[in-house]
Amino acid sequence: MRVRTSLAPGASLSGLRTFHVLAAPTRRADAPSLPANDPMLDNSMTNRALRDDLNQALQARGYASAPRTTADFLVAYYAGTKEKFDTTFWGPAVDPAWRYRYWGRAGWAWPWYAGPVPVEAQITEHTEGQVIVDVIDAHTQQLLWRGQEVAPVSDDPSKYTGALHRAATAVINKFPRGPGAVAAGGAF
Repeated sequence: MRVRTSLAPGASLSGLRTFHVLAAPTRRADAPSLPANDPMLDNSMTNRALRDDLNQALQARGYASAPRTTADFLVAYYAGTKEKFDTTFWGPAVDPAWRYRYWGRAGWAWPWYAGPVPVEAQITEHTEGQVIVDVIDAHTQQLLWRGQEVAPVSDDPSKYTGALHRAATAVINKFPRGPGAVAAGGAF
């Protein structure tokens, strides 16, 4: 897993105590259709599980859940999948056609080929999932912090839900601890 985070310039997260996780964004009518296992489908079980995972992870970090009107910060989340291709090229490890010919001075070597040099390519296809968590100031509506995680996902719904859980937890673990975590001994 690769978790990346960024803090808005001049933003401070020290006064944050309460949060509210927003509902998943609605898709535009002209947006391309999503695969059947995409977590952002409306009324998706994985979408609700992701929201619950974020709630639990933030509470474990020491923040308290609150209604939207009284929360210090809002949490928006986005998740999706896309097909990725990894391409690896190999040249020959030991190629008898590769030779060096010395031209003029000792130590100068110029490659020449006695024949075609075989190059092999391997193309691997996999489904990559991404979870993005945005922390927004509830009063100014400005983005304060963003965390992103990218990882391969499975076609198996239970494994996919588990991957989303791990991704959400990994992102929130990069978010600073809240005041409740310190008061409770900071055990998480």
